[in-house]
Amino acid sequence: MAADLTVIGRGTRIRGRVSGGIGMGVNARDYRGRVGYWVASSARGRGVGTRALRLLSRYALDELGLQRLDLITDPENGASQRVAEKVGFQREGIMRAHLRHPDGRVRDSVMFSLLPGELRE
Repeated sequence: MAADLTVIGRGTRIRGRVSGGIGMGVNARDYRGRVGYWVASSARGRGVGTRALRLLSRYALDELGLQRLDLITDPENGASQRVAEKVGFQREGIMRAHLRHPDGRVRDSVMFSLLPGELRE
């Protein structure tokens, strides 16, 4: 039987202020997860996103035994793409007309994935 689980991390705090958040949806039947994260503008450039993504990815691959993690970024969000690559995620390509953004436009997305053995410490 398939089971879906969504884990939403509590916000990371720096000096008492929320500096970001990370979450993961898990499809246990297919041994896959989908990761998303954000970092507050005041905390960017401090490695918060990289550390959080590395920790969650290690847990997903080592403890949950997932065989693939997916991560999607906006094509214009170079910082988020660099975070994914630092952790070991591989860029797979562009998903055209993938998401509708709050401004109403349908936008492309960049797909990344991480497989067991690819995590960078």
